[in-house]
Amino acid sequence: MRHARPHRKTRPDHRAPAAEAECMQINHPNLLGYHGEGFSRVQGWCSDKLFAVIDMLASCRINKAGGVAEIGIHHGKLFLLLNQLTGAEDSSFAIDLFEHQTLNIDKSGRGNLAIFQENLRKYDAHQGRNVRIIAGDSTDPALDLVATIGRGTLRFFSVDGGHTVQHLLNDLAIAQQTITNEGVVIVDDMFHFEWPGVTEGVVRYMQSFPTLVPVAMGHNKLYMCKMSYHGFYLSLFERCPLAVRRVSFCGWSVIALSHDRPAG
Repeated sequence: MRHARPHRKTRPDHRAPAAEAECMQINHPNLLGYHGEGFSRVQGWCSDKLFAVIDMLASCRINKAGGVAEIGIHHGKLFLLLNQLTGAEDSSFAIDLFEHQTLNIDKSGRGNLAIFQENLRKYDAHQGRNVRIIAGDSTDPALDLVATIGRGTLRFFSVDGGHTVQHLLNDLAIAQQTITNEGVVIVDDMFHFEWPGVTEGVVRYMQSFPTLVPVAMGHNKLYMCKMSYHGFYLSLFERCPLAVRRVSFCGWSVIALSHDRPAG
């Protein structure tokens, strides 16, 4: 479930994909491949600066096993990036309303199953063979997503479905139960003025004193991890070339990220 945003003007960037990848220090071969062939061709709203962040997370010494999941696929732009990191034996899950758009109560996107499947075939490291597609509403108890995915089985979980407070509370609860203790959750549209329900949902979720806590934010994303690993990930993000400074959010230290580190 992704929202149909108005077209935004962006500065033209005439650097070749290889030059951009070198600038962002992408090392994982599958990420390099998707960055050079696929990412720009998949429709969606996802900064290519995420490659540097995801590559950094993939190269650290923990969180090496498990699949990935995303609620809110649209055409798969971010899901494809994350699934490049999985092994053929890892099960990943793509969850979206797809053709059930009558359930899209906040009009947050319009997933297309046929386009997503074609993008998997073209650009996924496994051509989608390790991906289970679930068409439905993440708040539907009949889907039983925690049992379907499995507790503590995922390396990465992207929350990008319905942008209401209720959806965020529901989807973060699913993410908290299905990522491994070393896993990372990525929340889309944090602090986006068009989607205040995302920020309100995260704040209300944090008021329940969960074990999933914020650790970094930037490029329209909030990164969260289990509280036991907050210190590890905080240090990792602080060493990231995109790190700007340490801030506080909901009582936790968080690293603010920027496209470029300001001089001085």
